[in-house]
Amino acid sequence: VKGGDLDIHTALHRFRETMKAQGARGIVGLGRKFRLFDENGNRQLEWDEFYKGLREYMSQKELHMLFAHFDRDASGSINYEEFLSSLARPMNAHRRGFVDQAFKLMDANGSGLIDLQDLVLMYDASQHPEVIRGTKSKGEVLREFLDTFDGGVKDGKVTRDEFHSYYHNISACIERDDYFELMMRNVWHISGGKGQAENTTCIRVLVTHYDGRQTVEEVKNDFGLNRRDLDGIKRRLHQQGIHAMHVSIYN
Repeated sequence: VKGGDLDIHTALHRFRETMKAQGARGIVGLGRKFRLFDENGNRQLEWDEFYKGLREYMSQKELHMLFAHFDRDASGSINYEEFLSSLARPMNAHRRGFVDQAFKLMDANGSGLIDLQDLVLMYDASQHPEVIRGTKSKGEVLREFLDTFDGGVKDGKVTRDEFHSYYHNISACIERDDYFELMMRNVWHISGGKGQAENTTCIRVLVTHYDGRQTVEEVKNDFGLNRRDLDGIKRRLHQQGIHAMHVSIYN
């Protein structure tokens, strides 16, 4: 291994650790910043834009090294998505499965495209890691979520690849699979899970049955269901095989 290679590996490792210490806002925040710089939507950054986005994290010398490493064709620009992808370890099959499941919940017609405004309306920002930690408000997270997908070409649509890319970067900041699963279940209201990964955001209701019994039931996969819509909740329970005479919100 050449000395130069050791230098670039050290620089990359240090930068990955810096981004990891930033938590969920690290790589995702960089992606959002780069997309805002990318006015023509070609996913390329020139040196000045690259330096402007990263100068708070590393020295100019280290950034020159990183830029030269990713500017493989010496064109004077780099693909920022390739750069960001190199910072995050790939999602394993378990995590990819939950990202796919969340996307399919919104892509009802199977077109592979989701309307961005519909996506934001359905997104439960209260379950974002930084909101839970108290470092950001729900409004801040929603704004960042919106900018993440519509920072370059503002077409108002989110593709499957863009959705995966977002969670690829989020995943890099989450060590444990069960915590990633819990986040996905709670943000997108996906029922199920065991132990620490069990969903806690799906609507739970006190059901009065026709025989007078009362039970607490979970409304499975209640994505998009208004908790004030008791008739809608009863219809959803009916689809689950639960025939309720009366329901009231339990959680």
